[in-house]
This record gives sequence, C-alpha cells and structure tokens, in this order.
Amino acid sequence: MVAFWRQAGLSYIRYSQICAKAARDALKQQHKVEAEKAAAANIKVAKQKKD
Repeated sequence: MVAFWRQAGLSYIRYSQICAKAARDALKQQHKVEAEKAAAANIKVAKQKKD
C-alpha cells in the first residue's frame, strides 16, 4: 500500500509543506500572523574553535 502523497508524485516534505500552508491559511487573521512567524525558518551557525 502506497501513501496517497507518494501516488501523487510528492515527497513527504512537500506534502507536509502543503498541509502546513493550508492549516495556516485556514486560521483567523489574528492568529495567522503568529503562525507565519513561527513558520519562518531560522538557523544559527556556530564554528568550533580549534585548539
């Protein structure tokens, strides 16, 4: 049995992105701003010091 998202030719990552966007779009305006802030990807790069 193959997952329906795989049958549609999507990767799981793309499928989850589509679902997350649909959920955020369904929110009321006051909660939508907070959800969009949380959806932003932030990464921090730290270089290790060599001894």
